[in-house]
Amino acid sequence: MSFVSFSTDPNIMNQEQLNKLKENYANLIVDGMDMDTLVQFALDSLMNDMEKWDEVDVKEEVLYLYDDETWKDLQESV
Repeated sequence: MSFVSFSTDPNIMNQEQLNKLKENYANLIVDGMDMDTLVQFALDSLMNDMEKWDEVDVKEEVLYLYDDETWKDLQESV
């Protein structure tokens, strides 16, 4: 037998409310950014996501989203 526990504290949000709160807060942060800050944030986030990728991972991603020519161009740029 399992029991589902519901908080009786009206100040504690359920998961759906918490997710909406997070989304609203993220929108507030983004709305307060100028374009340069927004671009830097996007670049930092992407680089953080790719931190543990090796060359094969990067190549697979580039080929999935773009094409072989883009991969070659990126290789030549370094």
